[in-house]
Amino acid sequence: MISRRIARKPENDNYRRLADYIAAAGHTGEKALLCWCAGCWAGDDYELAIQEVVDTQALNTRTAKEKTYHLIVSFRPEDEVRLTPEVLKEIEAEFAKALGFEEHQRHCGVHRNTANLHMHMAYNMIHPEKLTRHEPFRDFWKRDQTCRDLEKKYGLAIENGRSLENTDSKLTPVAATVEAHTGQQSFDGYVKERRERILEALRQATGWEQVHAAFATFGMEIKPHGNGLIIKDRLGRHAVKASGLDRSLSLTKLTRRFGAYVPPGMAKEKYPQDETFTARPMHRGPERGGLYREYQASMVLQKAALSEVANREREDLESVRKLWSLEREKITQQFFGRHRYDLIKIARLREAEHRLQVGNKARAKREAVRKETPYLSWTDFLRWKAAQGDEVALAILRSKGELVEPEVNAFRSNQDRRQDIREKWIDQQLDLAESRDVTRRVRRGLLAVAKAHELAELEALSPNKKPLFVGFTSAIDSSGTVLITLANGGMIRDMGNQVCFSAHDETAREAAKQFAFAKWGKWHKLDKNVLRPLGRERGQELGR
Repeated sequence: MISRRIARKPENDNYRRLADYIAAAGHTGEKALLCWCAGCWAGDDYELAIQEVVDTQALNTRTAKEKTYHLIVSFRPEDEVRLTPEVLKEIEAEFAKALGFEEHQRHCGVHRNTANLHMHMAYNMIHPEKLTRHEPFRDFWKRDQTCRDLEKKYGLAIENGRSLENTDSKLTPVAATVEAHTGQQSFDGYVKERRERILEALRQATGWEQVHAAFATFGMEIKPHGNGLIIKDRLGRHAVKASGLDRSLSLTKLTRRFGAYVPPGMAKEKYPQDETFTARPMHRGPERGGLYREYQASMVLQKAALSEVANREREDLESVRKLWSLEREKITQQFFGRHRYDLIKIARLREAEHRLQVGNKARAKREAVRKETPYLSWTDFLRWKAAQGDEVALAILRSKGELVEPEVNAFRSNQDRRQDIREKWIDQQLDLAESRDVTRRVRRGLLAVAKAHELAELEALSPNKKPLFVGFTSAIDSSGTVLITLANGGMIRDMGNQVCFSAHDETAREAAKQFAFAKWGKWHKLDKNVLRPLGRERGQELGR
């Protein structure tokens, strides 16, 4: 299990909105498995407890910081079988005790809308009686220790956590989030990837000139910022805290070693530069280069199209401004008194209406451009390509830094009818992808969904066979895992080299069996680890 605090600026702190999100208010489907509140006079009344917390926070008018502590705890799929509602509530209580929120009000919920079951906890940082704000000191150490203790207590999978003996620098939470969502390396990751080489060069330095030359080699520069130093991209605006790379790079230690800070020479050209930071893709896989060039070319076209729309909008707005400015001048010259005032007011309202029409027209053009390229990052592009059935994109999503071969021969069946159905579905997918009036659900076809469609058609050809895939829905998460939800609510997860299914659901188990047959071959040829229920330990054999 892993934990993470979601920080919010004070102006964005909204406890009610967060509590509604935790309860999945207004969300259709089984996003929230359960939700509860604790520490409130309202008891089990979730909605009334929200108002109680809001009122409590309003009573503290001294603090200018945020008043809500948002914590997420994520679990591995194999842990789900042990996570009963009672255990989840006990886990939450242990975190509240460790963070000092045991006497505070909180709202909690468990979500299953991603590949990993996770729990949200919203703590009111304002004590309900003292009305003082509590900020846990070095909460990341406390949360990490609590995770390790709870993993041992409940027999959960052990995660690698922080260690006081481990001095290796890690990505900041913001940088890790950027890399996870965009699939591209952050500047923080670029700097820390070169940590050893930078430190080795600095060991040989005898003054600030050598320090600047060492950083310039990697396209960076070190400079003062606030009370410390930052490492900055020479050609951009990206920057990270110098001491975050290594403690020896703090301003105090470098000043003690080299004297007062000396800026680099006026000409940056005097320092040779061997490397430059570029937000290169984190994913690696077959034919990644071709896909990335396609992504870059499409983003250039998208940027040019959006720039053209923006320029046209500015020109139209300027024309509107001139038009109604002349109209107001005419009114000023021809009318006077209150009548002139009313006419000018109407003219301004007409101008605002006209400007709104121009904005709506430009917005429609932007939407048209974004429909042609419905992605903003490399990861989104891969997911879009995977939804169109691109096996290479799906393999790259699953790679997570390791080379993964595409499943070009995923179907191993020797039955001619199965092959015909597969070819028929692929042709249908191509036709739908090229059509502009297809639904979004059809567009989300990919290799794993094609397998499910094939099985659904086979079921239709065998009316005496129990229907398993008819009426299924699908989705793809950011890691490339395909989530297939059956009509009865059971779930199958295609993780590339493993197929998992909802535990204690016989229909999902049978459907996962058929899915695995279509993917890898007959049952006796399957490795028992590639087909398992969610919550079952790896390596444990399944009964037939």
